[in-house]
Amino acid sequence: MTFVLNQIVRLFKYFIFWMIFFWLAKAFFLIFNFDQTSHLSISEIIGIFGYGLKMDISTACYLLVIPGLLLSLRSLVSSRFVNHFFWIYTLVFLIVASFLVVLDLGLYPHWGTRVNITAFNYIDDPVAMSASISIGDVLLGLLLSGSLVGGFIFLYRKLFSKGVAVEGKVSWYASFVLLFVVATLILPIRGGLDTSPLNLSSVAFSPKLYVNQAASNYLWNFAKSVEKRKRLSNPCDYMTKEESEQLFNQFMKSDTLVMRPQLIKLNPEKQVNVILVILESFSNKVIAPLGGLHGIAPNLDSLCTKSTVFTNFYSTGNRSDRGISAVLGGYPSLLSTSIMVYPEKARSLTLLPEYFNRHHYNTSFYYGGDINFYNLKTFVLQSNCGKITTKADFPSELGRMSKWGVPDGYVFERALEDLKSEKEPFMKTIYTVSSHPPFDVPFSKIKGSSIEEKYLNSVAYTDSCLGAFIDSFRKSPLWDNTLLIVTADHGTLPPGPTDITEPASYRIPLIWSGGVVDSVRRIETITQQVDFGTSLAHQLGWETDSSRFAKDFFTSHPYAFYALDFGWGYVVPQGCFYYDQNSRSFVPDPGEKAKSVDLLSPKAYMQVLHDDFISR
Repeated sequence: MTFVLNQIVRLFKYFIFWMIFFWLAKAFFLIFNFDQTSHLSISEIIGIFGYGLKMDISTACYLLVIPGLLLSLRSLVSSRFVNHFFWIYTLVFLIVASFLVVLDLGLYPHWGTRVNITAFNYIDDPVAMSASISIGDVLLGLLLSGSLVGGFIFLYRKLFSKGVAVEGKVSWYASFVLLFVVATLILPIRGGLDTSPLNLSSVAFSPKLYVNQAASNYLWNFAKSVEKRKRLSNPCDYMTKEESEQLFNQFMKSDTLVMRPQLIKLNPEKQVNVILVILESFSNKVIAPLGGLHGIAPNLDSLCTKSTVFTNFYSTGNRSDRGISAVLGGYPSLLSTSIMVYPEKARSLTLLPEYFNRHHYNTSFYYGGDINFYNLKTFVLQSNCGKITTKADFPSELGRMSKWGVPDGYVFERALEDLKSEKEPFMKTIYTVSSHPPFDVPFSKIKGSSIEEKYLNSVAYTDSCLGAFIDSFRKSPLWDNTLLIVTADHGTLPPGPTDITEPASYRIPLIWSGGVVDSVRRIETITQQVDFGTSLAHQLGWETDSSRFAKDFFTSHPYAFYALDFGWGYVVPQGCFYYDQNSRSFVPDPGEKAKSVDLLSPKAYMQVLHDDFISR
């Protein structure tokens, strides 16, 4: 019996070893995100550790299962083998867990979510991925992860100087008792005896998203996202497939076209040229006429006062691949991913440049970064775009000026130069890069080293480049017959404070200008990225291919959807309703609002969307 007790004590010490690691990781998260932590009360910080304890225990117990099973087989294997296995097992998981700690700390300020498998959507392009981080970030990450691994190796050797396995003869009942102890781990792993197994709602205790995210265990969250990705099942299984299809069809059929205002002048003898500028990470929060800060983007501010502006235009998600999928492909963002990262599925879409090709336009695409990132190259090539200009088409010294690629000013200059010899009609897409992290631009209007200050400075830089481009192009004879559209791929968290679940983080600019737009309008109708391509084609007088999700801007039922990793939002004139996947409910409770809004059809929409994606 003494042998069994000693072995259980050592196994418990191994459990404490991992609990210390998770508590330290949680402390790092709070310290690294001090801007948000500083606004928390002492009770909230204590709650992060207290309420999160259940998930930390569950994760630590997961890590005990395989070693525990090996200990229960001590009658068959030597203590030397067991101790050697424990050492290698611990070292491997320390390296993995420490790497994910650093990844979690680095991504959260930009993505607003804890680390999950989505971060590895882009791992196949390490060169482009590394453009988001500086050498300093890499060195700091290596230092932190190395320190974690080194520090916990030291702790492991202190705790288990004699090894984890207890020396001595192992009786049959000792193996049985140890096996029973391992079997009982299912209770803390599951989170107790409640009907519902452990999930993110189990550790949520605050109305503040940041608090609940901090309380969760990052490693548990990552493992859960891997499990979901492997299954590729529909995360929005709210009702039967038949019910969802019926509600979805009714929802879409009830949304009929109303009188569509003609926003551009059409010449029956000459096709309208189109220039589409997609700004990286721009939200209405940086454009004064759209309710944003003053003085950050003066050129866009001025353009808004001379153009047709959509004031309630929403991005479909919070990543570039999701925004581009919607703008060019008319396909909504999915939870945790986009159709663009699945080329075999994206092939089923009719992309925006294809409509222009059908009408004999000269199409071109400009992107100052590495176009292989996000599967963007495959996506653009699929559209049969005539000419593609990327970072590789500029002098190498320009590509080295910024981590993410050629600064926007040089890309706009190239597009402007090409316009001098462009054959009409043409459709140009210019996708900017400079306002992508790490925001290293050849410009210094807004001083400071915080993420928000660097972001705002990069916005000011891109705005200045766009302003110079428009000023020069306005003098061209092409201006009078050109539609210039300025929008963004997605919104941003800065400037804050806004939560990743709030609609303000997804409200982005959509500005129609150029010589064919002769009226100043503010269109307050709720509109979304998914409907952009269809609406543009209709404005040009073209028919569009049938689409399950894209519609015209001007319908009887204006709405917008946006999706993130752990929920989705539904925006209608009555308000915004956010559905949290973890609690499987609308948060906060819509209360009386629910009586005036159909909240079942949006759930059907999201369920049908994911079924559609899986079946493609």
